[in-house]
Amino acid sequence: MSTAKAMTSTYKYIMLLLGLLVFIGPLLWLLSTMLKTQDQTYVFPPKLLPNPLTFSSFSRLFETMSLMPRWIMNSFAVSIINGLGTILTSSLIAFGFARTRSRLRSVLFIIVLATLMIPSQVTLIPMYILFSKIGWYDTWLPLTIPVFLANPYFIFLFRQFFMTLPRELDEATYVDGGNYWTIYSKVILPLSGPIIISGFIFAFVFTWTDYFSPLIFIQSEKLQMMSVGLQLIMGKNSQDLPMMAAGSFLALVPIAVIYFTAQKYFVDGVVMSGIK
Repeated sequence: MSTAKAMTSTYKYIMLLLGLLVFIGPLLWLLSTMLKTQDQTYVFPPKLLPNPLTFSSFSRLFETMSLMPRWIMNSFAVSIINGLGTILTSSLIAFGFARTRSRLRSVLFIIVLATLMIPSQVTLIPMYILFSKIGWYDTWLPLTIPVFLANPYFIFLFRQFFMTLPRELDEATYVDGGNYWTIYSKVILPLSGPIIISGFIFAFVFTWTDYFSPLIFIQSEKLQMMSVGLQLIMGKNSQDLPMMAAGSFLALVPIAVIYFTAQKYFVDGVVMSGIK
């Protein structure tokens, strides 16, 4: 029996190692490329370890793309705004679906989930016309204001987590003279740290990596996001592979930092959201 368990454990570790190699391979190659000279990237057969090791790709990146620092700050600003907006509105609506009593609650929740099946391309033209008519084109408003109208995906996540919290907390709050707002702000939110952090991470990453929306709604290069800036680098310097790798690395750093910093809360939030 012990031998069989040992074989099973060995097999699992082998599969995990293979999976790790599959996912970490492109990252290692990215790191190797950004530390090479341009001539080294065209050597055949290719070498993983750069010799000599150089950081000149970063200096060329900021010299060639002078707006790179501004694009990074723009992406940070919009991503943080969207993360906070997602927590505020989606959690409030999810609280209504999870803790209030209404005959139409289930029907309305199904309608909200059904909107997830609508492709974003279907609403693109109407949204473009609307934002152009009201003067929002070439501003950050089309990228931020819709988030404050809530997102069905995050409503679902928050609702599932809220339903894991015992309803006896609500009854105790009512006995103490509280109301729905008291339950939401004083009871539910303080107990929802994992899903709040998970929602913020998801919203931050979705916004940070979003290429389509900034490309459509923003024309000025000074207002652009990092995702579109990377495409501009590829268009202007497609032969400079180390510089493109350096730009891609800068785009990955915030996502890696925010994930590894809040990894425990992120995992807890996702797991707890699926209990029900």
